Amino acid sequence: MSIKEDRLKLIFSSVAAKFGLQNYQIRYRSIDENIENYFGVLIPITLIGKTKDGEISRNLILKCPPDNKELRDANVLEYLYNAEIFVYTVLIPHYKRISKFDLCELFPECYYSDRLQYHEILVLKDMCCEGFSRCQGSQQRFLDSDHITVSLKSLALFHALSMIFQDGTNVIDEANTVMPYSSTYPPKLMITFKNSLKNHLHLFRDTKHENFFSMLNSNFANIVNDTTTKVKCLIYGHGDIWKENILFKYKNNKPVKACLLDYQTTHLLCPAEDVLGFLLISTQAKPRRKFYQYFLSVYYDTLQRTLLDHCLDSEKMYSRTDFHNDLKIVAPYCFIRTNLSFSLWLGLEEESLVKSKNICREESNKIVALSNYKEIMLDIAEDFVTFGYT
Repeated sequence: MSIKEDRLKLIFSSVAAKFGLQNYQIRYRSIDENIENYFGVLIPITLIGKTKDGEISRNLILKCPPDNKELRDANVLEYLYNAEIFVYTVLIPHYKRISKFDLCELFPECYYSDRLQYHEILVLKDMCCEGFSRCQGSQQRFLDSDHITVSLKSLALFHALSMIFQDGTNVIDEANTVMPYSSTYPPKLMITFKNSLKNHLHLFRDTKHENFFSMLNSNFANIVNDTTTKVKCLIYGHGDIWKENILFKYKNNKPVKACLLDYQTTHLLCPAEDVLGFLLISTQAKPRRKFYQYFLSVYYDTLQRTLLDHCLDSEKMYSRTDFHNDLKIVAPYCFIRTNLSFSLWLGLEEESLVKSKNICREESNKIVALSNYKEIMLDIAEDFVTFGYT
């Protein structure tokens, strides 16, 4: 998306005014082009100017939609940016008022937003200039146990804030921006999920999990709808938590904090869906099997402790039993989501609305990618048997 110079001036003028800057100037900075972002163009800038206390600078990220006619015509970009702007302008300000802990490292600060069609934009604090960075070893698709642990703690804090908020306040979502998903909403996303699963079913014929994959395909509507109608709790969740949507702060080369990014798929969802979806997408089979119960305890213990700090009883709001029962309910849908994620990552989504960044066009590369995809998904199916989710 190209932003006209006169509009940029208005945006920067508004942001500069919030900082009390006079005679400011703008410096554009480079960004890591390897970031796997499907729906956003990220532009790092530094705003430099004078205040009554002297010269200061602010490092910012401009986020706007890509120039993609197909996504625009399908109303995907409008939906995604409405959701993210709702989080930054409605939810997070409420969270800041009710929270008993500092949120400055859990979310980036938002300094400007516009949800007008064809003018969607966000101006956020650049957390990479605040001691955070992308995952060290970011060329790898998966996270190790240390990164998973700090990520789950931040996710639990995010979920707890929603529970605390919903305990005493009703949000007015005039545009139904963050309404629960169903088998028909958002329509384009659900079609993409189902088509990705259906297009790969042939790979699992004559495997021990063939019936499981067939069941996911034939019961797609019920599986999706059960994630909101049969679970114990719905909160304002993230919806797409994985490595590219997290920044980490390190101490002695170990991750100690995780900042959550990209709220374009935030909607009312079951907490267990965010947790299980993150674990499936972010872990390899061996560490997932070794640490799975530990990861679940890290998440729930943090959630429980945060609610208690705000004088709320987790056993009444969302008990550990509720959480584990919900994991079983949302597991099939999380599997379907994970299927699309790995198909995208491995370059196998050629025709869907959301296409792979690097499509496998050479036959030899595609054979390898299909083999890797099949191995990953069969490992998860095997784990579902172990976890009691089939």
